[in-house]
Amino acid sequence: MHAQSARGDSAAVVDVVAQFHASLAGGNSARAVSVLAEDLIVLEAGSAETYSEYLGHHLAADMKAAKTSTGERTVTRVTVIGNAAFLVARALTPGTTANPQGSESAEMMVLSKTATGWRIRAIHWSSRLRRV
Repeated sequence: MHAQSARGDSAAVVDVVAQFHASLAGGNSARAVSVLAEDLIVLEAGSAETYSEYLGHHLAADMKAAKTSTGERTVTRVTVIGNAAFLVARALTPGTTANPQGSESAEMMVLSKTATGWRIRAIHWSSRLRRV
């Protein structure tokens, strides 16, 4: 793969994941789902959800949480290998009255390049109380 192509693919991967997060925060489920592959697997809190399970009950909760999130998300790594890619990001959420310590989370998304663009095939989210 040429360096120019890899940079373009890396930027496209970042854009797709940013679109997913913006769609969650904006409450636009149709747009969020448009970047997900139908064989999606979501790993979080010790469970694994299929595409149907995620759409059926987890997507709405993620949109609700994203609307009120004040966390700062930073992409720390993007790796593209052919038609596959993974993105790693971290987020820090400030404390609140209910959770004065705040939280920190990690995210890994696996994407594949399709005829219609990059699609998210796997999501792994983990979080913990923020270490101060």
